[in-house]
Amino acid sequence: MRTFYIFKVNSDYSKLTRNIPSNLFSAYLNIKLSTQNNLEYLYNEYFSFTDSIKKKDISSFIYSKLNKEDGYSLYGNTHMYNNYYTDEISKLTVKSSFMILKSNKVNSTFLTILAHIPNIFIIDFDNKDYFWLSNFNNLRLVYE
Repeated sequence: MRTFYIFKVNSDYSKLTRNIPSNLFSAYLNIKLSTQNNLEYLYNEYFSFTDSIKKKDISSFIYSKLNKEDGYSLYGNTHMYNNYYTDEISKLTVKSSFMILKSNKVNSTFLTILAHIPNIFIIDFDNKDYFWLSNFNNLRLVYE
């Protein structure tokens, strides 16, 4: 099971880091690894390149796409998808500043749905894996 942190990057910073996502990964990693002493500074830094997420809008959007699917459920701001045919088990939690996706599949159904939202950046801190969702979906189209 992998854990992906999903961020909505503001459009200006997206343009700056589109071709060098390693810089954006480094910025998020720096914030993640910092101590509580730098909390106020880190808060300002984080929101200088990350947009807030409208939890209700995102949850409604995801629900509208999956509510008729077998194996989908929603509780609060947590979306669950258990697809028996593809053996996918995914859980997406929508928070006000980021989302967390826990999935046994790299190409989770939630990523396909979130691809409709611009400037989504995804990080798996444990595996040091990061990518722009739009780039990932373009690769999936080529290789599937």
